[in-house]
Amino acid sequence: MSDLYFPSPSTENTATDQGPANRAELQGALCGLLCLNPQTNRNHWYQDLYQQAVANERENEQLTTLFDDTLQSLNSLEFHFTLALPDDDVALSSRIIAMTDWCHGLMYGLSIAGLSDEIELSKDSQGFINDLVKISQADHQLVTEENEDENDFAELCEYLRMGLFVLYNELQPNTATV
Repeated sequence: MSDLYFPSPSTENTATDQGPANRAELQGALCGLLCLNPQTNRNHWYQDLYQQAVANERENEQLTTLFDDTLQSLNSLEFHFTLALPDDDVALSSRIIAMTDWCHGLMYGLSIAGLSDEIELSKDSQGFINDLVKISQADHQLVTEENEDENDFAELCEYLRMGLFVLYNELQPNTATV
């Protein structure tokens, strides 16, 4: 993946119309947008999410690459999607913060794309969205750097990954490719 972390000119932005807080949140927001709008324009999707944000040429290239990679992964029959989280050598608390940001981004993207109570979802997808809210509120300060916490984190990431596939495929049932 590219080194895109914060594709907005100001490093003081948070998840507002100015841009996402980090790469994890950006990828989550893109996933939410694609769940309901798979025909999103690959060159302008960022403005669909963050209307006031402006990206330079290099950032636009990275945003397009992120879009292409994410869409291809979501449509893969082999479930190759990977959450944009820090590597395993980064402190677990930092990875948990990124995971909660990813969840915030996904919920934001779903909201911007038009997910509402009027869209009927399966119990699995409803449960996944409810879990997203809970996970987004996780307290990274309660975490220790023990193996048990690492295992729990890995399981939670896998749950998020597979839950995203369930939601995406429910909302876009005929998009999978080999």
